[in-house]
Amino acid sequence: MAVRKRKTISEYIAERRGRDADFAEEFDKLQLARQMKDLREKAGLSQAELAARIGTQAPGIARLESGRFAPRLDVLHRIAAALGKRVRIQFDPARPQASGHGTK
Repeated sequence: MAVRKRKTISEYIAERRGRDADFAEEFDKLQLARQMKDLREKAGLSQAELAARIGTQAPGIARLESGRFAPRLDVLHRIAAALGKRVRIQFDPARPQASGHGTK
């Protein structure tokens, strides 16, 4: 009986991102949300404190950090400035899309 090699989580994510555009989009949102939360916490700020610095309210920061909502670019710039960072956007090569998935 052949032994099946188990995939690492990184291998699974890379494979899934390659074949499922919707998964890739959602995964990217969650990565951004996690990064925003980590940076806020490293800066020693509460959600309310960050919200005050960018001119919004704490529930708005909570929604962004949950990954359920993608922030607008102007909001990202304000968050980055409040955390002493800058926003960098890059274009990556397109992934082949399965028919019917990821088209808008």
